[in-house]
Amino acid sequence: MENVYRMILVDDEDDVRGRINSKIAQDSGFVVVGSAGNGYDALELIEQHAPHIVLTDIKMPYIDGIELARTIKRDHPTVRIAFITGYDEFEYAREAVDLHISSYLTKPVSQEDISRFLTKLKEELDHELAEQYNYENLRNKYEQSIPMIIENFLSSVLITKGNIRAQGYETFHEYGVRLDDSRYLLAYVKLDQYEGNNFEASEEKKISVRTTIQTTLDRYQYEYYSFLFLDGIVFLIKERGDDFAHRIDQAFFEMVKISEKFLSVSINIGVSNFHREFVQLPAAYQEAETALGYSNFLKTGRIVYIDQLERDTSTKLQLSEQEVNDLEYSAKYGDAKTVRKAIESLKLQVMGNNQIVTNYRIYSIRLVDIVVRFADSIKVDLHRVVSGDLLEIMMGFTSIDQLFQWTEQTILKLQSYNDETKQSSSQRFLDSAVGYIQQHFTDSNISMEQICDEQGISVSYLSLLFKKHMNTTFVKFLTKTRMEKAHELLKFTGDRIIEIALQCGYKDVYYFSHSFKKFYGVSPRKYRETI
Repeated sequence: MENVYRMILVDDEDDVRGRINSKIAQDSGFVVVGSAGNGYDALELIEQHAPHIVLTDIKMPYIDGIELARTIKRDHPTVRIAFITGYDEFEYAREAVDLHISSYLTKPVSQEDISRFLTKLKEELDHELAEQYNYENLRNKYEQSIPMIIENFLSSVLITKGNIRAQGYETFHEYGVRLDDSRYLLAYVKLDQYEGNNFEASEEKKISVRTTIQTTLDRYQYEYYSFLFLDGIVFLIKERGDDFAHRIDQAFFEMVKISEKFLSVSINIGVSNFHREFVQLPAAYQEAETALGYSNFLKTGRIVYIDQLERDTSTKLQLSEQEVNDLEYSAKYGDAKTVRKAIESLKLQVMGNNQIVTNYRIYSIRLVDIVVRFADSIKVDLHRVVSGDLLEIMMGFTSIDQLFQWTEQTILKLQSYNDETKQSSSQRFLDSAVGYIQQHFTDSNISMEQICDEQGISVSYLSLLFKKHMNTTFVKFLTKTRMEKAHELLKFTGDRIIEIALQCGYKDVYYFSHSFKKFYGVSPRKYRETI
């Protein structure tokens, strides 16, 4: 299929842009998606259309082609740049060499010049595109990504509950990944909630814990596979030796102590029963996760083996995995009505159970565990909405109705607290950014990156706040602030226009006049004459 490349034309002369555009044939492999009369407008078009090539005149008002090229190279490094030059612009051309600009059109531009230029440029772009799909490069990248592929595959086994085609397992046998040659335990490791809202720091701690555990298992010479899953780390440890149960327990104990001493992190480890083959992974994970539930609520220690706990579940009410998923989804993404409906569904399920239930403990643990995990997922301290010790609260339930009522009320309180916190936090960030702009708009170098560095937030998040709460962008708000100040100064002072431009953050009086006319429809001089 023929490659078609997007082009933006930049020249301060309308007729030049028009002539060039008219000479670009439909079968040239290029389509002009935008044209601009100056570099500032060109940058807006680049953001909007993501072109493959920008063809720009070197000499232009406000910012010339060289400065525009530097900005493009910095902010859009994949965009190719070509210059339209005159015979007397050798000094500019020398600077272009430093920017690695290799494509030129020389004025006056003829049809033959355009055709030759586009043919050569298309060959270069086609070659670059072909290089990206070079077989050897792809093969090398593929081989480097095999460890990640293995981790993603193991995660997918859990996500799909073992519903993987047989060919998938055979492929991983070729990578040396086998779970059918010996029994294995699944250990699910979770860190105590990391204090603060720093996601990067939390992930860094998780990776450090994973590395520490791998080092311990290597020292014991165990064969294992590990991968990050949800908010924890999964380890599949293959059985080896007659005293495996004793030695692996000692290894788990060392993992807990080393993490506490050297990483200042407390970890909990839930351990499954013995299993064999890939298809049993989901069951092993469910056992390990359930074991961790006991660790959180029954004070059973930081290493919990499922086989030491639920030995007789025949008379114990159980939450199915689907019921757990439904309630967790309702808590995270639903409103109050959705949460109440999910709780009511659970109540009907319990009341319709014909089995004689003698022990609600496991059911209570699972429901309370859902509440705790929901609070953890939205980074809310549960004690802000729940007073007292969770274990005492759980043991104090005298009926299943009390358990459901507490679960529903607590989830709704967490949702409400999370909504209030998000709204308060986002409004605080936005107000601070607006205040900063209003204080520093006279600085010609003010940028969104500068404000985000001051507040410790990302550029994408601040952009979202401007769009969501003010229905505008950072650039538009900054321009509006500057224009309103310019309007005031033109009306109430006798300052020269060049002085007003500087007071409003514009080093270039011509660009100030251009922006003012674009905003108010008349030039600053015309406006002053009308008041």
